[in-house]
Amino acid sequence: MASATLLGVEEAGDRRSAPTPSPTPSEMTEPEVRARLEQMFRAHHELVWRTFRRVGLPAEAAADATQQVFLIAAERMTDIRLGSERAFLIGTALRVSQTLIRRNRRMDLDEDMDLRASGARLAEELTDQRRAVELMDRVLARLDSDLLTVFVLFELEGLSTAEIAMLLDIPKGTTASRLRRAREAFRAETERLERVARSRAPERRLP
Repeated sequence: MASATLLGVEEAGDRRSAPTPSPTPSEMTEPEVRARLEQMFRAHHELVWRTFRRVGLPAEAAADATQQVFLIAAERMTDIRLGSERAFLIGTALRVSQTLIRRNRRMDLDEDMDLRASGARLAEELTDQRRAVELMDRVLARLDSDLLTVFVLFELEGLSTAEIAMLLDIPKGTTASRLRRAREAFRAETERLERVARSRAPERRLP
């Protein structure tokens, strides 16, 4: 009888000491969601801002874009898996940066084209700039977001393929494959578009 009582006490103790499973994102209360978002902001705000700066956005634009990323995160909190917050933020930042960079380049080009200065040199520079903008837009548009994410994490953030695999929750072999494909795709597409641009450019006559 004493043994049965002791066994019951031990079982009760085991039940009390068992850890309570963490709620899934969809099960979180509003205060828990808000606390999670605040923790994400504190932990990854600088990384998101730095990602925008490294892809060419000015500091002020990077700050605005960073706020946009966290607004998107706030709307998608139930979709962000626990432990994948950093990967989600970086992926979102890269997609937002592509949109902003293309938009800013088109705006800068439009402003330049509004200039009414005369001279063949200015016209030639604007033509070259237009070609460069079109070239970069096409390359970025063709680069898959998964490939771009791995490329930026490896080349700009300095993460190893093992760290990227853990961050994105993908096999290390997949990480290495995506990095290789990203480099090959970017280089091949850039070279192809440059050849097309050269073939279509009119020959310049010597004075």
